Amino acid sequence: MPVPTLVLTGPGGVGKTTVAHEVCRQLEAAGVPHAMVDTDELDRVYPAPVDDPHRADLSRRNLAAVWENLRKAGAPRLILTMVAVSLEDELAHVHEAVPGARVVAIRLRASEDALLGRVRGREVGSGYGYQAPRTIEQSRRMARGPAAGPLVVDTSGRSVIEVAREVLDRARLSAGFW
Repeated sequence: MPVPTLVLTGPGGVGKTTVAHEVCRQLEAAGVPHAMVDTDELDRVYPAPVDDPHRADLSRRNLAAVWENLRKAGAPRLILTMVAVSLEDELAHVHEAVPGARVVAIRLRASEDALLGRVRGREVGSGYGYQAPRTIEQSRRMARGPAAGPLVVDTSGRSVIEVAREVLDRARLSAGFW
């Protein structure tokens, strides 16, 4: 059975989780059943498993388990958030963990100034020094990605409601996604 799967990707601080929560609110208001998973939370463990230092296997196994539970609970659609610098590799993991996934990937982007401002507001404590350069590198690598890559939605200077609306509109236009 096909599983419409919306993947929101982009660098840290671009607003993936915030936009995904608003997408969920808009879908709820329209009575559209769905589930959402922030994949960053699927492998947050320290220390990293010795046999899986990048936690890819752990993340994939956890996504498969969580999706199975959400599917059994009645969710016919899935919204995922992830930092996917190598989108092709990440989507292979999604297809493995979510049998029947019919993926529409949308990359959110923002200016470097906007990204750094968001990271500064989010990373209280010692996280900013680590995350800020990482976010800029992710953004630059994603911008250099294949021209035929995912749909792109700019978040700079826009409300989360506007961005979520555009995300849903773009997903709908991609093979009648929703």
